[in-house]
Amino acid sequence: MKKPISGIALMLLFVLKAEQAPASERALREEVSAFSIVSSESTYYANNKNKGDLTAKTKIRFATYNVLFGLWAKPESVGKMFKPYNLDVICFNEVPHGNWTLRVGRELGMKHAHVGKVSSANHKDKYKSILSRFPLFDKGEVVFNSKGWKPASVVTARTNIKGVPLTLYSTHIPGQPVVEKSAASFIAKNMLSDSVNENLFVLGDFNNLLYGGALKAFKEAGMKSIWHGLSIDTANISTHRHIESGNESGVIDHIFYRSKEFKVQVTNGGIIETAFNSAEEEIDMSRYKKEWLKYGKPLSDHRPIWAEFTFIHD
Repeated sequence: MKKPISGIALMLLFVLKAEQAPASERALREEVSAFSIVSSESTYYANNKNKGDLTAKTKIRFATYNVLFGLWAKPESVGKMFKPYNLDVICFNEVPHGNWTLRVGRELGMKHAHVGKVSSANHKDKYKSILSRFPLFDKGEVVFNSKGWKPASVVTARTNIKGVPLTLYSTHIPGQPVVEKSAASFIAKNMLSDSVNENLFVLGDFNNLLYGGALKAFKEAGMKSIWHGLSIDTANISTHRHIESGNESGVIDHIFYRSKEFKVQVTNGGIIETAFNSAEEEIDMSRYKKEWLKYGKPLSDHRPIWAEFTFIHD
């Protein structure tokens, strides 16, 4: 009788196969638990989860930004825009591959980055990444083919910031009017609902309004939103303007969180409305130059969002 494959062996097998196979073949089936692939505890995480500057209240700042595959902005300009916010973690969507994320980090003194290998819908330079002021470990990416454009993915990592262990997910998924067979449902079912992670943060471009359509799955999984934490009514604000029409999409970029260890308060944050290039900036681009000029040289068709969390220790 053959012995069953251990969880660790299964994870190693997935990583090896994922490195060898093309992106189009690295899709996970719904019945495979994506969470089981990314939930292993590393020695680093176990040894450092309670270390750091652990005070009664620890403040950590996050941001997320869809950067339109770097078309409308140099990474250095994005870094300068973020500088006043003194961020600890930034999750990027539609980000170019290579050192684009780290070039943002150089402007901010953030030296740690993890860039995924799967581009949204297999389009050019639509990767997901995580930029951090603190070391990242247990880095990975979970890929899935759900309803809507495909493939989609979640880039994953762990870190420890000021004594607070964090699990970070950066994602970009297609919006859907219903939960069934959606990417949001896949994430909720396989990566959120049974997660043992103490402090879980999911940031990105979800292409759905808050808890609307497919994002009802996140509410059912117990994920809280910064918009509720900040008492911001999202009905009349927007994080995305459609390039061709100029119409606003509403708030489709989100930061979701859940903590099983700490009491967490969202103490600051919102939409960054000042994400523009300087008036003198000139960028060569193959498309959307007319719209870029019309809208005042924004850094992207999305607006970045950010939030400060206060972790209250017993």
